[in-house]
Amino acid sequence: MIVDSFANRLKEALRINNMKPVELSSKTGINKSLISNYLSGNFKARQDKLYDIAKALNVNEAWLMGFDVDMNRDETRDKNPDELKIDKARYIESNVKAVKIPVLGKVPAGVPIEAVEDIVGYEDITIDMLKGGDNYFALKIDGDSMYPDYQSGDIIIVKQQVDCESGDDCVVMVNDNDTTFKRVIKQDNGIILKPLNSNYDPYSFSNEDIEKKPVRILGKAVEVRRKLK
Repeated sequence: MIVDSFANRLKEALRINNMKPVELSSKTGINKSLISNYLSGNFKARQDKLYDIAKALNVNEAWLMGFDVDMNRDETRDKNPDELKIDKARYIESNVKAVKIPVLGKVPAGVPIEAVEDIVGYEDITIDMLKGGDNYFALKIDGDSMYPDYQSGDIIIVKQQVDCESGDDCVVMVNDNDTTFKRVIKQDNGIILKPLNSNYDPYSFSNEDIEKKPVRILGKAVEVRRKLK
């Protein structure tokens, strides 16, 4: 489970090691401006750079990524250069195989996903899903507007993103107040939020509506999980 940000963990590791960002740049060969962006939270390190940073700071990569794991590094893995030549990312995968993400009952208005307190459970996702720096949350479906593809009680795994392709099934916030899960159909003059159940009417928003209301994409559904009765 992620309990902190990469930027905060990097700052903490630098403090513990009494190391300045310029020294970290020198030890890792990573550009100073890129490290500055890491510290400001603008970017997250790719796996190869994450390994170099964690090794220079003598901390666990998974801890540095923000996971709820021990900070101490397994130095025995660093003594096997042949294995590291194959793939530095394998070191990280050996520390964390799966990550828990929160299942939200709802997404309240104006609250960042990370700060939502309406958590009804947790779901595991693989560490591979986080390799590109993506973030995920899960949402419990309430209602049948997206039936038959999605049923009430299903858990959807949602990749956080602010845009989508036409035809994607997305969590969308409207008026900074209402959160809905619908299929997004893009048009030149706006978008349609389309339910899959024909008993429900679609919602249409012009480009002006999208800006003024506003209408915001919170994330795209990438997986649905259903418990058999």
